[in-house]
Amino acid sequence: MSTRRTDVTTMRILHVSEALGGGITSAISAMVEATPELDHHLLARPRTAHDTGTDLARLFTSVTMLPRNPVAAVGSVRRRVRELFPDIVHAHSSVAGAVVRIAGLRGARVVYSPHCFAFERRDLSALQRRAFTGIERGLAARTDLLLAVAPSELDLAVGLGHDTVAYAPNRPVDPALRRAGFSRPLHIVAAGRICRQKDWHYLLHVKRYAENQLGLRARWTWLGGGEPADERQLAAAGVEVTGWLGQDEILDRLADAQVYLHTAAWEAAPLSILEAASAGLPLAVRSIPPLDSLDLPGLAGSAVALAHRLADLEAPHHWYAAQRASLTLAARHSREHQRRSLLDAYGRVLGRADEAELPTELPTEWTARAVLPQRRVVLGLPS
Repeated sequence: MSTRRTDVTTMRILHVSEALGGGITSAISAMVEATPELDHHLLARPRTAHDTGTDLARLFTSVTMLPRNPVAAVGSVRRRVRELFPDIVHAHSSVAGAVVRIAGLRGARVVYSPHCFAFERRDLSALQRRAFTGIERGLAARTDLLLAVAPSELDLAVGLGHDTVAYAPNRPVDPALRRAGFSRPLHIVAAGRICRQKDWHYLLHVKRYAENQLGLRARWTWLGGGEPADERQLAAAGVEVTGWLGQDEILDRLADAQVYLHTAAWEAAPLSILEAASAGLPLAVRSIPPLDSLDLPGLAGSAVALAHRLADLEAPHHWYAAQRASLTLAARHSREHQRRSLLDAYGRVLGRADEAELPTELPTEWTARAVLPQRRVVLGLPS
């Protein structure tokens, strides 16, 4: 007898991630919190020495540990699917996506959110990136839906051969309760893991140019931690490093600052930018394709341009205009927008378009962009 549930609001979702911690945790938590009518389960492994910062037991019906060994992880996914009979297995991150699709699941639809494809990494050789691209292309046929968190991922997914793609915006799990205010000297903050991806060296280039060439005098803070040697280099260059903080303290620190600076070399749709925007914090963001696709305010194509962006924000009229742009961005990435996108995407991948009706009133920036031959764009994206 079939165990398939017939109402979209009774769907059972098994979320799988091998990289629980930081942004992945926040992204999954936001999706789950936005759709409480669904039955959410988690199979995951936290990153080493990384506090997830989230009460997972509160969000999920069940939480199970994913083994570190890839072969054991595949077996664990198969076993959990037999136990739960989920309607959808939603894999988060490239490694989890490979594990779930290699498992060859029967009876459940596979939804895959890469949260930045592995081949987008710039700390890998060209040969390694080509290998990851080949793996993604080979596994595309085992994916029922690629659910992107940045519009740029849709174009990449279609190029990899995915037949069905959708976009659901990321959003802050806990929007800021206080709004940032203008003051001088500016307090400039960055956030996240101090690592190659976040490119803290680039931040130091921006800082040196802003100070030495533009005369900017500001306080600089990195909210997060990393390798001790990297933390020491930042501190020696005049950047305060807080170490890992709880979510409430991060939001408080953001509201106390004047500018959020983001210098990542590769990224998907980082929650830290959206958290800063929800606090009304002006943004200064390094331009890379995924962030360009989100149409973020404060994008700049070079370290020099970012430094000038920071210097401009010393003027109150520039600062308040930038704050308004940040609040507009935050409004586009709301809980309701994410909820509608997820329910529609999940419902359609299960053939339940009638139950998961596409909302009749969507903001103008969420209009459908294209329907490609032999491919179905499940939900529109910002035009």
